[in-house]
Amino acid sequence: MTLNVRTKEAIKTALAMTIAYGIALSMDWDRPYWAGFAVAFISLSTVGQSLNKGAMRMLGTLLAFVVSLTIIALFAQERWWFMVALSVWVGYCNYMNGGTRHQYFWFVAGFASIIICFDGGTNPANAFETAVLRAQETGLGILVYSLVAILLWPSSTRGELDSAVRELAATQHELYRRYRQLLRGQEAAQDTHDLRMQEVQQFNRFSQALAAARTDSYQVWEVRGQWQRVQDQAGEVMETLERWRESFTEVQDLELEQLLPTMDALVGELDSRFGQVACMLEGKPPERTPQAVDLPLNKEAVRPCLTSRRRPWRSRGPGCSAWRN
Repeated sequence: MTLNVRTKEAIKTALAMTIAYGIALSMDWDRPYWAGFAVAFISLSTVGQSLNKGAMRMLGTLLAFVVSLTIIALFAQERWWFMVALSVWVGYCNYMNGGTRHQYFWFVAGFASIIICFDGGTNPANAFETAVLRAQETGLGILVYSLVAILLWPSSTRGELDSAVRELAATQHELYRRYRQLLRGQEAAQDTHDLRMQEVQQFNRFSQALAAARTDSYQVWEVRGQWQRVQDQAGEVMETLERWRESFTEVQDLELEQLLPTMDALVGELDSRFGQVACMLEGKPPERTPQAVDLPLNKEAVRPCLTSRRRPWRSRGPGCSAWRN
C-alpha cells in the first residue's frame, strides 16, 4: 500500500512524540509535554526545514536559560525591577523578531524566558531546575524527531527550492514586462500591486527553501556559494525593479525615445536575458549569450531642454516638450 505525504508526516510526528513522551516518563522528568511540544512545533514537510527550526528552537531555549536565570539572580527580592527587566528583554526579543531572518529564534527566546522566570520567580530555588528541565526536554523532542525524520521517509527540500526559484524568476520577468508597459503609459500603476506582493512572498519562500536545502541536500551544499549569489542577485533585481517603478513619475513626461535612441535595443536585450534565465532554471542550455548594449544620451535633444529650464522664454527641443520650468 502506497502512503501519501500527509499520512507519512502524521506517522512520523506521532511516532516521535510517543518516543519523546516515553523517554521523558521513563527518566521521571516533570512536564514531559514540553518534549511533545518540541516535536509538534518543529514538524515540517522536509528534513531540512525541521532541522533548521529545531536548531532555532534549541538555541533560543539556551539563550532564554541564561537570560532568565540572570534576571532572577539580579532581582530575586525586587519584584518591580524583576518585571521591568523581564519586560525589557521580551520587548527586545519582539523587536528582533520583526527585523531579522531568525524570527523563530527570538520568538522562542522571549516566551521561554517568560516561562522560566514566572515558574521560578515565586520560588527562586526552583529556577535553575526549571530552566534545566526546559532545556532537557526541548533538546529531547528535537533529537527524537530529527532522528525519526532522517531515518523514516526522509524528504529533501531540493524540489521545493527549484520550484521556488523558477516561480520567482517568472514573476520578476512579468513585473519587468508590466513596468515596461507602464513606462510607455499603457497600464495603470495599481495593476502591479498584487504582483509585487507575490514577488515578496516568493522571495521569502525561496530564501527559506534555500536555507533548508543546505541542510538536507548534499547537491545544494556543494554549490551553496553559487546558490547564495543567486539569492543575492534576485534580491538586487527586486530592489532595482522597485526603484525603477518609483521613478516613473519623474520621466513620464519625457520623450525617452528621442533622449535615449538605443532604449528599445536595451529593453529587448533585458527581456531576452530574463527569458534565458528561465530556460537555464528549467535545465536547458541558454540559446544565446548576453550582448552589451550602450545607452548613449542624445545630447542634441538634451541641450534645448537644459537651456529651456534656465531660460523659460526660449523654445524647447523635441525631446523635452513636457519639461517643466
